[in-house]
Amino acid sequence: MAQPQPMAQPMAQPMAQPMAQPMAPPVPPPMAPPEIPAAVHPDLMVPPTVPFSQYTVEDILGMPGRAGLPIIDPDRPDGTLWFGVDNSLATDVTETIKGYFSMAHPNWKLTPIYIRKTWFKIYAQKYHWSIGVSERVRKAFYEKAQVRLSDTVCNWKGAWIVKGYTRGKPAELTTDVWDGLIRYWKDPNSIRIANICAAARNTVDEHGNGPMLHSTGQKPHAGVRLKMAKELGRLPTLPELYERTHKNKAGQFLDGKSEQIYNNVIARVEERQTQLTQQSGDGLPVTLSTTEVDKIYEEVVPKKKGRTLGIGSVNDVPRATSSYAQRQTEEVTQLRSELGATKSRVSGLEAFIDVIASTNPEWEALLRNMKQQNPIPGESSGTHNEEDVTRRSEEFYEAMNEP
Repeated sequence: MAQPQPMAQPMAQPMAQPMAQPMAPPVPPPMAPPEIPAAVHPDLMVPPTVPFSQYTVEDILGMPGRAGLPIIDPDRPDGTLWFGVDNSLATDVTETIKGYFSMAHPNWKLTPIYIRKTWFKIYAQKYHWSIGVSERVRKAFYEKAQVRLSDTVCNWKGAWIVKGYTRGKPAELTTDVWDGLIRYWKDPNSIRIANICAAARNTVDEHGNGPMLHSTGQKPHAGVRLKMAKELGRLPTLPELYERTHKNKAGQFLDGKSEQIYNNVIARVEERQTQLTQQSGDGLPVTLSTTEVDKIYEEVVPKKKGRTLGIGSVNDVPRATSSYAQRQTEEVTQLRSELGATKSRVSGLEAFIDVIASTNPEWEALLRNMKQQNPIPGESSGTHNEEDVTRRSEEFYEAMNEP
């Protein structure tokens, strides 16, 4: 019998080799920290092509040859100017804006920051102020520039509407800038916003009165009040200022709302004066002071955004006092303190000399003779000149030490 053949063993499958793990990329060396540039003054963060790009406002204020420039000071010492009081400052703000209008920015929001900075630098060429108040001047300038930019662009728009493209174009604008402004004015969204603003300005109250009008144009109310003070020889009351700025040359109020507010204030003032007269023992008529009348005005007249209506920039200008006066008071107090200390030292020195002289009749006679020949100015009032006393003391000691 044939021997059974062994069954063929299945061929062994080759074992799968494990997949080689990809090698991790080499770890790069740590990056060096970026170089931090040196601090750059905000006034220098402007395009290099704009005027005064390489100067800060402080640099301009420190340049030589500025002694004859008008001085701006928020504390308003004599001979200085301030916004809201002197109209020349606001006029030059407008001229500064017109003089450098290099692109079509129709309002403050769309005006690049570097252009605002450049305007302020140009303005610093016309006026001088202390570096210590520079930020206060900058803030006041920006507030005024925001208003004057809006007024200027509004006037340009009115000229374009009335006179057309060519005749209405301002001489200070290039054709590209003029075209850019007109594109903005024609934009539907700009037209919508302009209509909303116009409707708000022409709102009529429940009595049928339209917006309040005044007759001062662009003259600041605070400046008008100072002019009235020179005319009257005293500071006018707020109702007197209101009457001057809201009546025409014929003495009539420009609108019904202004007249109603004025009548309400005067009625309250007269009522208060009558009340005080009745309470007085002598029965003589009582007249309220300027401060009392102004207080009634601020109580009666409505306010808008925290500002009393009808007095304009008087809201922003300190009344009779200011930080300048405070600084002057502090300086006077310091000088008086130093003078008092000097008097004490002088009195002590003279008393010391008197004690020494009293121990010797000859020295005492010598000192008395020197005092008669060199009287101390103001001795009767207790004031002494330290230099004179020191000199006489030295002469006295020299006389004592003579052989």
